[in-house]
Amino acid sequence: MDKIIPISALQSQAKKFVEQVRRTEEAVVVTQRGKAAAVLLSYESYEGFLAARDELTFPDWSRRLERANREAREGKGVSLESYRAKRRTRG
Repeated sequence: MDKIIPISALQSQAKKFVEQVRRTEEAVVVTQRGKAAAVLLSYESYEGFLAARDELTFPDWSRRLERANREAREGKGVSLESYRAKRRTRG
């Protein structure tokens, strides 16, 4: 479950929360005036979000997702570094 903190806590203890996010991979929701305003998450999680968002821009994303699930069940996979290299060559 995400941790929720006021922005004043982030201002005074930013290093602590950044270390916590890096260590636990759990996001921290930052509130301002009692309402969610931002999310602090690890860079790896952010990259994963961007990759997932990128994949969803393809018109055939549902077919790609079915294939990925099938390959995962079969124990097939691609390393993150291989995926990134392939994405860089695509433009």
